[in-house]
Amino acid sequence: MKLSVVAFEANTGDTVEEQAAECLDQLDAFISKASFTLRNIVSINFFLAAGDAEVYHDLTQKVMKCLPDQVRTGIPVACLAQAPANGAYVSAEVYCITNLGDAEVIPKSENGNLYLVIRNEKGEKLVIANGIGQNNGKKSITGDAEKVFGVMERILRAEGLDFSHIFRQWNYIEDITVVESDERKSQHYQQFNNVRSNYYSRSDFRQGYPAATGIGIRAGGVIVSFFAASPEGYRTMAVENPLQKAAFDYTREVLVGDAEYRGMMRCTPKFARAKFVANHEYEQVFISGTASIREEVTVGENDVALQTEITIENIQKLISRETLTLMDKTGRAMPKIEFIRVYIKFPEDYLAVKDICEQRLPGVPGIYVVSDVCRETLLVEIEALASA
Repeated sequence: MKLSVVAFEANTGDTVEEQAAECLDQLDAFISKASFTLRNIVSINFFLAAGDAEVYHDLTQKVMKCLPDQVRTGIPVACLAQAPANGAYVSAEVYCITNLGDAEVIPKSENGNLYLVIRNEKGEKLVIANGIGQNNGKKSITGDAEKVFGVMERILRAEGLDFSHIFRQWNYIEDITVVESDERKSQHYQQFNNVRSNYYSRSDFRQGYPAATGIGIRAGGVIVSFFAASPEGYRTMAVENPLQKAAFDYTREVLVGDAEYRGMMRCTPKFARAKFVANHEYEQVFISGTASIREEVTVGENDVALQTEITIENIQKLISRETLTLMDKTGRAMPKIEFIRVYIKFPEDYLAVKDICEQRLPGVPGIYVVSDVCRETLLVEIEALASA
């Protein structure tokens, strides 16, 4: 089974309903052309131009009402308060498995969160969870994160897995760089990292941490999506960039705040720069949210063009023969980038960033959204999917 991703951006329509309908029409056309059915769709993300909680919940309700019943009840959907960079109200990103064959696709639910279990006759098993926590409503970042990770843990246990079997994770954090100041300074991203470290400490990550993205949203508290695979049928391995310090080894100098959590002080972000995933048929590299960082220092402050260039160089380094050989992850063929998701801090930088991406990664499709990045000094972040 091979995961693929495609994006749909609204080009017409004056309302969110009209634009959501256009994205769904594009999805229908894609399915028809690809000669499969909704059964092959395993997750859908909607990116919404919502600047606060009230608008976010209103747009989420409008989008969900546009969805056919078989989508609402059979496909995990996440609505994210990240505005489409092209100025639309809504855009969509869809993950699918084109070579599903006779595999079982079983929708399940945990505490109101829909997820899928996909299992084929070769014993390969995927768990697809999308948008966990989007119904929580923000009370506190720490509290929301604890609820989300609790749901994740129960899903994994129900499927005979644990956190170490996650190979790709997305972490959406409201106002990610905001620092709350009481007696101690407490940054939202750092609060999330502390909770993640606590839950991850219960598993043995012998194949390394998951590929992950930690990115801002304008509303929604904490929302997490993840893909996990059974060790039967899947081989996974973390990939690190020799040009960057591993995120889990960051020094305290680049961590923000000093608030304690369960006796721990400022835990590092627990993710790998990429994750190599292989089954009997395919090899893929899931590339984490990547930014203009060398070692652990931001490169190109206030220069969005340079940051975009450095970010793409970092991504290309991750899937280079040199890096994969160094990490002992070479396989059938060298992976090629198939899709990118690009986060841009300031909407006015959209065209400049898009132009560089199209020049440096010709022919690679992608989706562009406006979002805060995990450091105040970072202006752009890019994640990618590559396949051999």
